[in-house]
Amino acid sequence: MAEVVLCCGKVCSGKSTFTRILEKEYGFYAFSVDEWMLQLYDETEDRAIFESNLRRCTELIYRVSEHILTKRRDNNIALDFGFWKKEDRKTVVRRFDAQGFAVSVVYFPIALSQQVSFMNKRQSVAGMRHYTFDDITIETLNAYFEEPDSDETYLSKEEYLETLARE
Repeated sequence: MAEVVLCCGKVCSGKSTFTRILEKEYGFYAFSVDEWMLQLYDETEDRAIFESNLRRCTELIYRVSEHILTKRRDNNIALDFGFWKKEDRKTVVRRFDAQGFAVSVVYFPIALSQQVSFMNKRQSVAGMRHYTFDDITIETLNAYFEEPDSDETYLSKEEYLETLARE
């Protein structure tokens, strides 16, 4: 059965690294909303423009994902979006579940010190296009993230990889 994996976590928490593993080792189609945003739109400080671009980009990726999943029922998708809001996670799970696709939410908890370390490592890689952050921006963005709670079903990356190993 086709599966969609929602990678849920704060910035610089390991989501992109995980989706690349799923892509390279397990044949998933991996989609990073950041990569698409940086390719399709100019960077902007205007939050309204950013949010509008993000909504359009996200919907496009969902439609492409649905097309891939429908073509062959053994295709799998990994979405590296962050899924910061509980309601967004629920909506996306319902969307793909309603079409008969398996959906897993993989959550990436992380301490601020580790985020900063990941950020510094990522920003030191030459030629890699990504959003850049400083410590203050990370702390500011963290305040917008809604941690999954007890009424949400999610796995750690280790638990998810164990399920793949059993298949």
